[in-house]
Amino acid sequence: RLCHVRKVPDFDGYGFNLHAEKGKPGQYIGKVDEGSPAEKAGLQRGDRILEVNGNSIAGESHKQVVARIKERPDDAEL
Repeated sequence: RLCHVRKVPDFDGYGFNLHAEKGKPGQYIGKVDEGSPAEKAGLQRGDRILEVNGNSIAGESHKQVVARIKERPDDAEL
């Protein structure tokens, strides 16, 4: 599924963390803050991120994926 996360004025960031899981390829959603833009967009703990803003992240490092998420100032499509 595609989740469109939009920043809001009264919340710092998107409200989720991203991590790798040992022995599994890719990046996964960790904690999702209650009431956050991420929660409102439908992100859930354990979701695997396949693309960011329409670009596949296959083979990218954690740092590269975070940079893609930060490319746009106010929103991200995951």
